[in-house]
Amino acid sequence: MAFGTMSGHDMDRIIHDLISFGYVGPDQGDKSDMVVSDVFMGADNLPSSIELVDVSFFDEDRPPVKAWKMKKSGVYDLINFEANLSLPRKGYQCDWPPLIGKIS
Repeated sequence: MAFGTMSGHDMDRIIHDLISFGYVGPDQGDKSDMVVSDVFMGADNLPSSIELVDVSFFDEDRPPVKAWKMKKSGVYDLINFEANLSLPRKGYQCDWPPLIGKIS
């Protein structure tokens, strides 16, 4: 679950609500169901279940980006929470480790 850019008050309220429904808060390390972070923090303080991957696009005009990913997940869609853009799909418009290459 990702919230994108939120004010601190809104995010705190939503985290509180989720915890009241039984989710484990972001201060519980590897047991956490959520992470409060940003790309500037890097990957040093992430729970072991999350990784920051480099995404490269097959369209060479698009620069590479970094994305959060659950390790050992079969996710194939890249989502931009800050803009309503078409969803690039791994193997078709972009790729990230483990690399699968372009699917024709």
